[in-house]
Amino acid sequence: MKYIIFDLDGTLIDSMPVWRGTGSGFLKNHNFPVPENLMEVVKTQTIWQTAEWFRTELGVPMEAEDIVNEIVESVVEAYRHTIPLKDGAMEYLEKMKNKGVEMCILTASEADYILPALDRLDIRKYFSHVLTCTELGEYKNDGKAYLKTMELMGGTLEETVVFEDAYYAVKGAKSVGFPVYAVLDEVVREDDIDKIKETADHYFHSYKELL
Repeated sequence: MKYIIFDLDGTLIDSMPVWRGTGSGFLKNHNFPVPENLMEVVKTQTIWQTAEWFRTELGVPMEAEDIVNEIVESVVEAYRHTIPLKDGAMEYLEKMKNKGVEMCILTASEADYILPALDRLDIRKYFSHVLTCTELGEYKNDGKAYLKTMELMGGTLEETVVFEDAYYAVKGAKSVGFPVYAVLDEVVREDDIDKIKETADHYFHSYKELL
C-alpha cells in the first residue's frame, strides 16, 4: 500500500464510548421519546445530519446549529483531555510513515473538536490531510467520500487501503473497490462484527497485530 485513508472515531482513537448515548441523552433532556432505531439511524450520519433528522423526523423545535452545539458540548472536553489512541496506533502510524506511506484522516466528525484531540495525542503530523464528510459534501455509506479523498491524495484503488470500524463504512468503501482493514471496536454490535468479518479484506483488534 502507498496510501491509507483512516477513519478516526473507533479506528484511531477510542472515542466511541463517549458518543454512545449522546443522542438519546439529548432527546431525554428535551423530553422527547427515544426511538428504538436511534442508534441504527445515527451511526451512518454526520452530527449535522443527525440534527436535521431530530428536527424533521422527531419534531425537535430547535435550529440544527443549536442541536449540534449542545451535543458537541457534551463530548468536546473528552476530545480535548481524555480520549486515548487505540492500542498500538502510534507505533503503526510511525511504521507506515517510515515506509513512505502517505496517510490521511476521513471522518464523519467535525474539525472543531477533533483537531484538538489530534494535537493532544501528537498524531496530526502523520497525515497529509484531515478531511471531514461535511467539508467534502460526500458520505461514507455510498463510498463517494473515499473516492474524493483518494483523488485529493493522488492515489489509486490499487494503491490505497481504507481503515474503518463501522460496518456501513466498511461496506461503502468495499462497494467502490477499496481494500479495507477493519478494527473490531469493542462497542460494535455482535451481528455487525460478523458482517464486518465477512466484508473486510482484513480485520484486527489491536494495531500491534500489524506491527
